Amino acid sequence: MRNLIRVTAASAAVLVSAAALAGCTASGETAASGECGVFPYTLSHAFGSSTFDDAPERIAVVTDVDLDIALALGIEPVIYPGYELGAWQEEAFAERDLELDSYDPADGIDFEAIAASKPDAILATSGWSLDEDYAKLSAIAPVIAYTSEDGLDAMSWADRTELAGCALGMSDEATAAIDGVGDAFAAAAQAHPEFAGKSITYAVIHPDQITYSSYVGSDVSFFTDLGFTLPETAAEFTGDNAGLSKENIDKLEADVLVIGYPFGDEGLLTRGELESDPLFQSLEVVRRGAYGVIGDDVASPIAYPSPLGLPWALDGVVPVLAAAAAAK
Repeated sequence: MRNLIRVTAASAAVLVSAAALAGCTASGETAASGECGVFPYTLSHAFGSSTFDDAPERIAVVTDVDLDIALALGIEPVIYPGYELGAWQEEAFAERDLELDSYDPADGIDFEAIAASKPDAILATSGWSLDEDYAKLSAIAPVIAYTSEDGLDAMSWADRTELAGCALGMSDEATAAIDGVGDAFAAAAQAHPEFAGKSITYAVIHPDQITYSSYVGSDVSFFTDLGFTLPETAAEFTGDNAGLSKENIDKLEADVLVIGYPFGDEGLLTRGELESDPLFQSLEVVRRGAYGVIGDDVASPIAYPSPLGLPWALDGVVPVLAAAAAAK
């Protein structure tokens, strides 16, 4: 299943980085020579630089997040990795009646397929294997890569969107996409003033552990942009130490607790097993009914935020948060 593939990768990211979630505001900084969107344009990135003499027209993408960015900018990629589409992507494809070429990503990037699509730019702002793949990709076409060695973790979805807009000559479209997501979160926060100031813990049940995903240092703005805050306990966890044992499950305490079970029966604990555990039942947040479960369908866009997936996830998560925040 596609969501399982994506969230499996997310579990690794949670353990080794501080990039569990992403915020709604771009940093406004890109490493480039020349004015954003004015050609020739040179993008400096973690692997060197890419120069675009003219605005690229044939865009290949190598990750799901980059597919989302392309779609949010109104681009029809010449090729993309053919995972099963998420619901937010299916909606975009259906709305635009898109039939795009794809390659089988089971064995990683298909360089031959990408070369055959004859791109004049490769969008890879979220390419987790770029350290291995960049040389082969750059031999095909200039690559839009993350802009520093820690950019894969440090750049937010908005940074990536802004970066793509500059390199592709679509800065206005990128700004509109970023602002659109910000407006959606602002509207949701305004509609739910009860979120303001409440502490929240977000955890995910992975195959090998309960992961405390909303630790200090992760980008938890999916929740904080809605008005939530982090409990003091969040400072006890890091990207390298986000695992939680069942014995210290009391660390999940907050005004609101949200848990995702994207692995189902393959998780360390199923939802039924966790919810029937006496220690979990003893949590104050659970006894108050301020505990909510997010659906498997929104686990991926939360783990891999993008300008296309975030608004879609927001629609599914806000009702869960509202019900939990309403508990007394």
